[in-house]
Amino acid sequence: MDRIVRKANFAKSRRFYLAVLVIIALTVSSGYGVSYYLQKMPPVQSANLPCKDLSASKPEAGASAGSKTVSVSVLFNCGSGTRIWSNSTRFPSGWSFYNVTVSLTNGRLDAPSSAYGHFVKAIDGVSANDKSYWAFWIHCTKDNAWTLSPAGADDVTIVANGVYIASSGGRSFLSSNALAWSLQGLSDSTPPMPGAATIEKCSI
Repeated sequence: MDRIVRKANFAKSRRFYLAVLVIIALTVSSGYGVSYYLQKMPPVQSANLPCKDLSASKPEAGASAGSKTVSVSVLFNCGSGTRIWSNSTRFPSGWSFYNVTVSLTNGRLDAPSSAYGHFVKAIDGVSANDKSYWAFWIHCTKDNAWTLSPAGADDVTIVANGVYIASSGGRSFLSSNALAWSLQGLSDSTPPMPGAATIEKCSI
């Protein structure tokens, strides 16, 4: 009888530890979910492709060492199959996405200023033309889909877990885990990650 009880207890403890291991495995794998999504399209590296020299850099020297920073992932889709991620680079909270872009490209940006902000014409020597433009996309966390930004890079401010977008109606917050620049045709609505979902407007 005692042997049967011991066997039953042993079986219960094995099941208990197995259940704990399964829960731990699920927790760890879900934590890597976003990272996998951001990295599943590896950068295309070739001496003859544009954007080959883009690399993440530290925030500008003018930023205070004590500034609160936030993590930003940015995709540059330079056309011709070239996609480069700058994953989880930290910048001061409150920076505009234009400032982030200048820092990530080390100033290799042709973006004339106007009363409406900066108009990005070229990134790292890769220029838009009469048939293409540099589109600014936002990845909507809640929808797991990309949307074209409703505002220019100067009017989008990075903060923890998302961005603030300035408009005539005030500021609105969007939950986002990634932003992107994508060189594409004037009538092309393909998202910066081929095959990814798109949405007209992020859920609030």
